[in-house]
Amino acid sequence: MQAEHKVNTGPDRAGFWSRRYLPTTVGLFTLAFLFAFESLAVGTVMPVVARELDGLSLYGLAFGAPMATSVVTIALAGGWTDARGPAPALRTGVVLFSVGIVAAALAPAMVMLVLGRSLQGLGAGLAGVAMYVVIARAYPQSLRAKAFTVLSSGWVFPALVGPALAGWLNDLLGWRSVF
Repeated sequence: MQAEHKVNTGPDRAGFWSRRYLPTTVGLFTLAFLFAFESLAVGTVMPVVARELDGLSLYGLAFGAPMATSVVTIALAGGWTDARGPAPALRTGVVLFSVGIVAAALAPAMVMLVLGRSLQGLGAGLAGVAMYVVIARAYPQSLRAKAFTVLSSGWVFPALVGPALAGWLNDLLGWRSVF
């Protein structure tokens, strides 16, 4: 009697790095990388920003505002992604984050920088939740751990090079280039 060979025809038949998952994996890594780099780089140049914009009194708020606003959109994003899927929240999150970066980079005063950072937080909250939903929807159960590993690794490289690169950009082009 010959042993039966089962062919895997389920959703995880394709390997993690296959064409089926590669664009999603690269997109998730890239977004995590960009969010992480921005977060770590801004922390590096914030003393220069506060000094130049005469905003030492708002220094703490420049860090706290994005965290506080992201809490709001994290709470809203769950219902939104359940109702509409992750794409609208992800797109809106990336747009808000990007507009916030531009607003912060162009800020003529510390108050405007804090408002820009607040927009960044709104976007980060939406996009963060949407990225988790993308993993739940795009990958089969057997590949989700690898997808979360890729998402987490998007924070590693910026942690290693982000502060040095931010310092170099600040010296070369000024603090606004870091945003």
